[in-house]
Amino acid sequence: MEKITSHFVNLFMIVLLPPIIFESGFNMEKKPFIRNIGTVLTYSFVGTFIAIIFSSSMFYMTGSLGITYEFTMKESWSFGSLISATDPVAVLAIFKQMDADENLYAIVFGESIFNDAISIVMYKTITNLGTDDTEVSTQ
Repeated sequence: MEKITSHFVNLFMIVLLPPIIFESGFNMEKKPFIRNIGTVLTYSFVGTFIAIIFSSSMFYMTGSLGITYEFTMKESWSFGSLISATDPVAVLAIFKQMDADENLYAIVFGESIFNDAISIVMYKTITNLGTDDTEVSTQ
């Protein structure tokens, strides 16, 4: 089963995901995006990291308090990084329908692209960490 999962992940990351990202970037209005790149990067990096930290901490604390199933720190951070990426498809569709400001559209669109990438990198980083231990041995 692990081999099938590994092949699916590779297929998704190498074959399916690049055309989706390329199409999004190709059809994007470039001038508003470049004009707002600082805001886009700030919202995507800071916002995604805040979402990861908050959701992971809450998930870990609720387990520690016995409210939910208790997960390890690594499992909590993995879950937090998975759910931290937002998908504003509905918001962007409404923006297009309402003919919203192009700067607002570019900020939301750009932020969604970058926070997906940040979440993928964080998830891969966390799952590749060596141990689940949260305690450091002094011996």
